[in-house]
Amino acid sequence: MGIRRRDAVGVTVVLLFLAVVAAACGGATTTTAPATTTTVASSTTASPTTTTPAATKLPKLTLVAPPGPMAMPMAYLVTNNSLAAVAETTELIIWENPEQLKAIVAGEQGHFVTVPSNNAAIFYNRGLPLKLLDISVWNITYLVSADPDVKALTDLRGKDVVVSFQSSVPDVMFRSMLVKSGLDPASDVTIKYAADPTQAAQMLLSGQSKSAVLSEAVATSVILKTKDGSNPVRRVLDFGSSWEALYGVGSRTPIAGTCATAAVSDKPAVVAEFKSQYEKAVEWTAANPKEAGDLLETQLPQLGLNGALMAESSSNIKWDFVSAPDAHADLEAFYTQLQVLSPEVVGGKLPDDGFYYKP
Repeated sequence: MGIRRRDAVGVTVVLLFLAVVAAACGGATTTTAPATTTTVASSTTASPTTTTPAATKLPKLTLVAPPGPMAMPMAYLVTNNSLAAVAETTELIIWENPEQLKAIVAGEQGHFVTVPSNNAAIFYNRGLPLKLLDISVWNITYLVSADPDVKALTDLRGKDVVVSFQSSVPDVMFRSMLVKSGLDPASDVTIKYAADPTQAAQMLLSGQSKSAVLSEAVATSVILKTKDGSNPVRRVLDFGSSWEALYGVGSRTPIAGTCATAAVSDKPAVVAEFKSQYEKAVEWTAANPKEAGDLLETQLPQLGLNGALMAESSSNIKWDFVSAPDAHADLEAFYTQLQVLSPEVVGGKLPDDGFYYKP
């Protein structure tokens, strides 16, 4: 829920809850609030650099993203009218939970969607018509701790750890890495499941547990809140680097990317222009975390996001645009390993080749 308002530049948004960012990686939800819409008309004076063949402009191009730092590249495209070459108007819809995202994709309410890679696989395996375009987020999750003795996964033996959303990707990755490190998640470590990331953070801040698995931007928020206290929370390890260390060089963790829905997947010139501009937006986001944070706070103020927090959070996300065909092997290796503990986290099977966009 939030306050809907249209401001002077034609932007309509709704105040959002940051906790949904971690839910994006596969956690269960119980709410189905309406999506937030941000609409920006393409400037008549804009002269975007077009890198694709000329295409008939669409009346409106709808981009879809979760709240928080993963929305930065999409917000950049909208506020800079980067897609003016292929659309008269560009709008940004913020999805707040996986069920809402599913409804948006199934109803073809959006054209391009930022989505966790496992959710994309689940939707595809359940028959929803979407095509994966790229992977652009390769890590967003950390093990954090206020316990100075916890410096590695093996130091968690006999201790408890808070994890939000049982059977989510962070949970499955965490348990998988514990097993690979020689620990039994069921007996060597006590996993306390929180209902959502906000509760997980509260449990850590209140001292109910000294360690937690947190994704951005919640991880950064907790660290900043405790940095001047007697028990500061610190990053112990990032899941991307730790996964690669345990499973071998090249075992990357393709966490999230963008998909084209059926509303646009048959328009190759539009898709090509989006991919080109989105890659630039990802590169800009990675290189300019402060400016990206300021963009969310100042250009989309109704989102209620703190620019400094978003900037710090973005700097702790591993951004790297890789097209879907080039990420194919990484995705299959990642999905296969996740399936060992939880087949349903990717929809029960590996998606076939039709999942990967080909013009």
